[in-house]
Amino acid sequence: MEIHIQKCQACGSRNLRNILQRDRDQRVYVQCRDCEKFVARYIVSPAGYFHAGKDYESFLRSVARHPDLQSGRDIREWFAEVENHSQEEFDSLLEKAAAKYGPDLP
Repeated sequence: MEIHIQKCQACGSRNLRNILQRDRDQRVYVQCRDCEKFVARYIVSPAGYFHAGKDYESFLRSVARHPDLQSGRDIREWFAEVENHSQEEFDSLLEKAAAKYGPDLP
């Protein structure tokens, strides 16, 4: 696994804004808050969007775009798994980023 904390290629700032566009694909556009330049674009995989603190219905809107949609029970189990493990994954990622960048993350 590679860990990278993104920065603006134009000015070097790490003060970035994510702008989510939801349509057939879910795209994330990254903009520098300091120089306002376009930094990057990502396509989020179908049903790859989980928002901490949002409810099951928020997750369903993301899952509705997934081509392997099975049943309501499968989706509820999937949501529980994502909800339970996302914070742990995030905490682990922060530890790895701190090991790479030092305790004061950029």
